Amino acid sequence: MVRCGLGRTLENMQRHAPGMPAEVLVVINAAPELAGQRSERQPASGKPAQGKQSRGQPSKGKWRRRLKRLLQLQGQLRMARRLRGYAQLPRQYPFVQAVYFRGNQGQDFGAYDLGYQLLQSQGYDGEVLFMNSSVAGPHRDGWLLEYRQQFRRHPDVGLCGIGLNSHDTSVEPSPFAPHVQSYFLYTNMRVLKHALGERLFDRHERVEPEQQDKLEIIRHGEIGVSARVLDAGYSITSPRFPEFAYRRGNAWSIPPGDLRYSPRHPLPANTI
Repeated sequence: MVRCGLGRTLENMQRHAPGMPAEVLVVINAAPELAGQRSERQPASGKPAQGKQSRGQPSKGKWRRRLKRLLQLQGQLRMARRLRGYAQLPRQYPFVQAVYFRGNQGQDFGAYDLGYQLLQSQGYDGEVLFMNSSVAGPHRDGWLLEYRQQFRRHPDVGLCGIGLNSHDTSVEPSPFAPHVQSYFLYTNMRVLKHALGERLFDRHERVEPEQQDKLEIIRHGEIGVSARVLDAGYSITSPRFPEFAYRRGNAWSIPPGDLRYSPRHPLPANTI
């Protein structure tokens, strides 16, 4: 079990200094679709109900429609409250620069791609961390500096993260597909532009709105991005194994597989 979520993450970021200057952009997935439904919905038309019914008593079908409408309104109200709360984050947390709302195309990697586009539009050329809300922590001061130091520890590192996985463990049998697990990706804009270009998904690999299957996003996003970084001549690393950096063609000298689920090599799952 991992106690995580956006609220906990921001509270912990406020409690524990990163050890280096940092600004946060928050991207909320699936918000515009729900907000659009709310704004587009029209009041009930008032048309008379069709079919037989007892005098003064709505039909079963009408009761169902009323109940469905009530549940929809309750959901919209809950979402509206959440959106108002998200919009207030920059006031609550001074390190949050802005909050952006989007659909859920590409899920996490779609949100990462939006952040990457925003950084490019601002002319930013420094280091960047992509992190989703499944990460627990931070739990100590200097947590972000630790990843910067590991990123710079070995020559030509392209990606640094909490977890490394040697195989595509989403399928059986699992092929060798070394990658940094995508809930936490530390890199810089130079690597991204060189290895990936202007988008985290290229026009052949980008996950389109109709491709919402999580396994497809893992292959095209998590594994695909690491593969392109490795193909560009960079290595991948993690402070969990500080002396190890994998480069294409080298030996995988640390325990294989997803170590979050390994009883022989337990590691804190998604924890910074």
